[in-house]
Amino acid sequence: MHTLPITGFADEVSPKLDEQIAVFKKLNLQGIDLRSIEGVNVLNLSDAQLDYLDEQSKKHKLPVQAIGSPVNKVNLTPENREAELAKMVRSIEIAKRLGVKRIRVFSPEVPRGEDDRCWPDVKAWMADQIALAEKADSLLIHENDARFYGAYPENAKRLFAEFAGPNFKAAFDFANTVLIGYRAMDHWFPWILPYLDTLHIKDAVEKEGKVVPAGEGEGQILETFRFLKEKGWEGPLTLEPHLQAAGPLGGYSGEQLFEVATNALRGVLAKV
Repeated sequence: MHTLPITGFADEVSPKLDEQIAVFKKLNLQGIDLRSIEGVNVLNLSDAQLDYLDEQSKKHKLPVQAIGSPVNKVNLTPENREAELAKMVRSIEIAKRLGVKRIRVFSPEVPRGEDDRCWPDVKAWMADQIALAEKADSLLIHENDARFYGAYPENAKRLFAEFAGPNFKAAFDFANTVLIGYRAMDHWFPWILPYLDTLHIKDAVEKEGKVVPAGEGEGQILETFRFLKEKGWEGPLTLEPHLQAAGPLGGYSGEQLFEVATNALRGVLAKV
């Protein structure tokens, strides 16, 4: 599995695009997941900024692998549904401008214990967005983040059973599920395999609520990679280390810790 493409959220290295590119080239990564530049979220970047990014990524042979949008990182309300649909429209515009197919998304947060009651509204909310992706031939990759609807395995099963296809797949994050009490091999694999597009790479220790490099936590990353190798899965591995800071719209590691995270991942892959 050491041949799988490794990309990353470049704003974890630095807010500055030139520093992001320099570090990614130094670490021999294969692509950028675009979340922010100069502290500006991808959805708020101007067309001129996007064009400059496109020029630089092509110049340095470091393509944008996915749009790391914050779409659906909100509570389930009618007002938010309309606002997030508008964000999806902009996300697709940005993806098209950059020639990118993948757009990272989430699913709205519902009160815990009311998942069943809220499912019809979640389903309608997601259906609107997936219809836009189908029309644009974009691929929405759903991340199991924090305590949003699809962060929980049973809810994610519902989402993928309903919507999985060429325009809606999974971006599975190991640390996110550990932090809410679940484990990759115990609760997600193998059922998620038919829907899996991308792996987001960070690990975590549940009791400490701490994010750590790959293989140093309870994410069952090595076991999962061995399972995926056996099944012949080949998809991008996206570094999202969050080793220095984590917030509602992103995280930060800095150059040194991002290199630690990259080396940790390659160390795990060498054991597979």
